[in-house]
Amino acid sequence: MAVVIVNEIEGGNEDFYEQVNPKVMPGGQLPDGCKLHIAGPVDNGWRVITVWDSEDQFQQFRDEKLIPAIREVGSEERIAPQIKTDPVHNLITA
Repeated sequence: MAVVIVNEIEGGNEDFYEQVNPKVMPGGQLPDGCKLHIAGPVDNGWRVITVWDSEDQFQQFRDEKLIPAIREVGSEERIAPQIKTDPVHNLITA
């Protein structure tokens, strides 16, 4: 079942995002299983919203790519963002 992942990184900012993003989405390509990626600033940090084919695919991406990329840019304290996962009932794109 498809899931929407809302990832809020307190203290995150555009610079942090621009350092991590190319490591996890080279060439701006979505990872396997990811259908949608939205990112931008929020009060106190940065938010990334993604839609995945399954929660398992997101967890694999998180463990194998995202966390190592965050560590690589030296932001160990940002490894535990608030992550909310909910089922997707319907996804319509242009």
